[in-house]
Amino acid sequence: MKHLNLEMHADRYAELRKALGFKFRVEHNILRKFVRFLESQDSTGPIRAAMVLRWACNASALCGRCGQIQRLTVARHFLIYLKAFLPDTEIPASGLLAEERRPRPYLYSDEQIVRMQQTTRTLWEPGCLKQITFETLIGLLASTGLRIGEALRLTLCDVHLDREPPHLEIRNTKFGKSRFVPVHPSTARNLRLYLAERHAIVGDKPETLFLLRPGKPLLYPVTQHYFKQITGAVGVPKNQSRRGPAWHSLRHTFAVRRLLTWYRAGLDVRSLLPNLAVYLGHLGLAQTYHYLTATPELLSAAASMFEGYADPGGAQ
Repeated sequence: MKHLNLEMHADRYAELRKALGFKFRVEHNILRKFVRFLESQDSTGPIRAAMVLRWACNASALCGRCGQIQRLTVARHFLIYLKAFLPDTEIPASGLLAEERRPRPYLYSDEQIVRMQQTTRTLWEPGCLKQITFETLIGLLASTGLRIGEALRLTLCDVHLDREPPHLEIRNTKFGKSRFVPVHPSTARNLRLYLAERHAIVGDKPETLFLLRPGKPLLYPVTQHYFKQITGAVGVPKNQSRRGPAWHSLRHTFAVRRLLTWYRAGLDVRSLLPNLAVYLGHLGLAQTYHYLTATPELLSAAASMFEGYADPGGAQ
């Protein structure tokens, strides 16, 4: 299919996506593979949907269903663009590949979170840099729902605890978005304490907020290793039907707890969900709904509110 000048169209499409603000790094790599596949075909006719679907499904076994869906999505978006120049191009329908059912995320109890923070004092000497870093990091993620990567990329300049309200500046994160994240006064107080202890040990260098040891910023693979130690010491159970203990589960826990608090307060949860989506740094509600995993407490609170609406004599 070299006669279709697909490589030229792909380059222009990539330039357009980047000009619109998309990072388009992983997608660009997938697009190149897709174009190479199309150009390897002997057909002289237009691009057919069945051909595109076959390419998407031939992804490496390591990609899994999510990888197949991503390949098909990238191809579809490019073909929508391409159809303006090659009208005979067929565009595969959306939803041809069903998404895998995501495993139910693990939700931490308040007691487990407190015990995880306390465990850092038994695993390492209280007051040492590693101990105060992990104790503060656990508390920050539990109280803000930040992604672990967002927390690890924080610098001293991103922490604004003397502003009203105290907040963190999350820069250029997932989806290319930046946002301010207000923090609770108790969280701000703990961050101030961490900053004071950190300053006493290393001063104001390096600029990265969370350090493993002097001059050594905390990196994700290292956090995974030590988090397993912490959750193992606390006795957080592993369940094969759900994701095991993970940093990201603190984000799930935060979102579910926020929803539960709103339900119990009798607030209009539907109108407040967009606020939660913005706070979490989501593009829209679809991503936020994934975090709102049903729990017995959540279902009970939702059912109680529904009874109030459904019962003509109840509270409206």
